Amino acid sequence: MNIKINELTKEEIVAGDVVMTSEVVPWHFPMMNDTVRNDAYEKALKSALKNGGVVLDIGSGSGLLAMMAARHGATKVTTCEAVSMVAEKAKIIIQRNGFADQIQVINKLSTNLVAGIDFPERADILVTEIFDNGLLGENALVAIEHARKNLLKPNAQLIPCGVKVYAMCIESNEIYKNHRVETISNFDLSPFNQFSLYNYTGYHLAKMDYRELSAIASIFDFDFQKDHENESVPIEFEITESGTCHAVAFWYELQLDHDTIISTAPHLPQLSCWKQAVQLLPRPQALTKGQTFKLTAHHDEESLWFTQG
Repeated sequence: MNIKINELTKEEIVAGDVVMTSEVVPWHFPMMNDTVRNDAYEKALKSALKNGGVVLDIGSGSGLLAMMAARHGATKVTTCEAVSMVAEKAKIIIQRNGFADQIQVINKLSTNLVAGIDFPERADILVTEIFDNGLLGENALVAIEHARKNLLKPNAQLIPCGVKVYAMCIESNEIYKNHRVETISNFDLSPFNQFSLYNYTGYHLAKMDYRELSAIASIFDFDFQKDHENESVPIEFEITESGTCHAVAFWYELQLDHDTIISTAPHLPQLSCWKQAVQLLPRPQALTKGQTFKLTAHHDEESLWFTQG
């Protein structure tokens, strides 16, 4: 007997008619359903398109931002998507919603696009949402810089135009035990930690058992109208509560335009589709209220991380 799942049989799903691969990851769904994110981007696009304009959208996904741009008066929208099956689905969605004449979907990385060949003219407005939990993991800096120099008109508007990164020290045995092991049943299992995660991972801290041990520190401030070199900055965290620091949690505020900000902070009334980025320290660190805890924050083109000492 065939088992029906959403009108598809188990055999059809196994055969690949339902596609869920590492190329089409599940975070697309909370992202598409994030009304705070969506409303903020639509507000910024509506403001930018008061006088029309040509729009370039980097990272099509479902085609949502491209359709917003078309709805608010873009004369032409070019949207690019690196994953072929996602690009094809975006074309279907755009056709279904009646914007096929306004929106061109290109199955390429934006850094492989050539203005005048892949699309007719440089754009007046760039819109992109290729930011992971840790901000830079989807090569946003590279894509935006390349677009500014090769795909946009001089003085084109960028959505977002910048981003600020913040961080704090946290205590969380729950998070620590998800990634580290020590003595269990009187056996020292700590050598297994070599297999653990040492870069950041995403957590909605509001769902976790954790304590804030420090004041919030400002880490980096990126202006997307400028080029950015790799950077290392010493950070002194002001410790406000005594405890064991297991990790640094960081998040950011996307400045879509002068009036519109999206935050991925842990203290929001509505959970964002983005989680906070959490990087565990190499070893837990005892901290005392009133002291300062020194770390160094680093970023390159594709990642942001902290080191101690």
